Amino acid sequence: MTDEMRERLARLDPMHSGVPTEPATPESSRELLEQIMSTPTTERAEQPAPARRTWTVAVAAVAALVLAVAGGIALTGGDDTPPVADAPPLELDAGEEDLMAMCIVFSPEELGRAEIAFEGTVTAVDGPTVTLTVDTWFRGGDATEVVLNAPQGMEALIGGIPFTAGNQYLISAVDGNVNYCGFSGPSTPELRQAFEQAFAQG
Repeated sequence: MTDEMRERLARLDPMHSGVPTEPATPESSRELLEQIMSTPTTERAEQPAPARRTWTVAVAAVAALVLAVAGGIALTGGDDTPPVADAPPLELDAGEEDLMAMCIVFSPEELGRAEIAFEGTVTAVDGPTVTLTVDTWFRGGDATEVVLNAPQGMEALIGGIPFTAGNQYLISAVDGNVNYCGFSGPSTPELRQAFEQAFAQG
């Protein structure tokens, strides 16, 4: 080995020049070299990537569950009370034609004596039967539909009131019989004001 080569190796050797070295010729140096050469080299296994996809799927599933529960609460009003079924239709007798001869003077006070009072829209007129959907209850009921049954021969007018599908009416009744003589009729601002005044106290 030339002096120049030794000088280059000295510059590349990180070990301090003052550290003693053992020659390569002794048996111990050969055994150490053989041990180094026979030791297998292993590469460090790469760490598996974090299971981000699994975590993302789990988060999405939890979010979907939360939304489903929130939607259920919104639809049910936030309680466990089962929905109440609509009350069956209320049926009233439209009365006899000769009741028109027994009229009394109309007043909100007399109107307020009625046991049943509501505003409704006619949905069907079938001969002597008139069906109304209740728009407003003033007194005496909770049904969403009322059926007026009139005697045969009163198809055109029930108690003098022409019922037409799609029109709105104010109806009062006592003992299951519809009141006439101005106590029931087409919904006008004046009659509605009288109903509101008569039933202001429920």
